[in-house]
Amino acid sequence: MQTKEEIRKILLTKRRAITKEIRTNAADAGSRLLLEHPIFSTRQHIACYLSQMDEFDCTPIIQAIWQLGKKCYLPILPSQQKKTLEFAAYQPDTLLQRNKYNIFEPVNSETITPEKLDLVIVPLVAFDLQGHRIGMGGGYYDRTFAFKQKTAFITKPYLLGLAYELQKLSALPYDQWDVLLQGTLTEKKLYDFEKN
Repeated sequence: MQTKEEIRKILLTKRRAITKEIRTNAADAGSRLLLEHPIFSTRQHIACYLSQMDEFDCTPIIQAIWQLGKKCYLPILPSQQKKTLEFAAYQPDTLLQRNKYNIFEPVNSETITPEKLDLVIVPLVAFDLQGHRIGMGGGYYDRTFAFKQKTAFITKPYLLGLAYELQKLSALPYDQWDVLLQGTLTEKKLYDFEKN
């Protein structure tokens, strides 16, 4: 099996090749699929992300969260040297600033602990149908949600990957500290791994 680094390199190249039109259509299609699903309709506190470069665009989902009166949050890097994420409220008028990775995050916005989120939409580079994910390699999501590995009874938050269908592979290499996704949304389908 290829290493995570090899898979990341191949999939990032494929993702970069997607045209702008296909990206826009995929974001709209994925958003429609999510809005029709109980995974979204039954949850109130939802963390998203602001897509970078060629990541699957989360904007239509964020706009739907606002329109439906749900609460939207974005990941922020803590000021200390911790390598976990915090989550801050995000509204249309929220002030944003770039962090050390050049990613926009809310400023002076109320925060919520990861345990209190209902649904977290997670960016990724590759996924399989067993819930494994390869991200950019920083390990932030795995460290932040490590508490979900401690017991099978912790169901919150639901971790939902967001990716293009071409990022799906039959199997991925994984480490014992990797936190499993409970599902992944693409432009074609919402894969709910808990129902498999």
